[in-house]
Amino acid sequence: MTRTLIVVAAFLALAVPAALAVPPSDKGKPESPGNSATAPGQQATKNAAKKCKDMRKNSASSFASLYGTNANKANAFGKCVSKLAKAQKSD
Repeated sequence: MTRTLIVVAAFLALAVPAALAVPPSDKGKPESPGNSATAPGQQATKNAAKKCKDMRKNSASSFASLYGTNANKANAFGKCVSKLAKAQKSD
């Protein structure tokens, strides 16, 4: 019983650091093609959610009062995305 416990403990002591090791820099995930506007299938303009996120970051209080429709204006982000997506779709 003790021998089995020692073997299991030794295995775990070696397996955990190996599992958490960082992959070599040349063998990791490749850069995603979505980072470039010139990549195939990508559009040059930002999508509605990214635009709304930028607007909210720049002026949160005016963003909430402009797009929020309920009592605490908590739905402002969703309303902004919806409005901009509909505008982009109609263009």
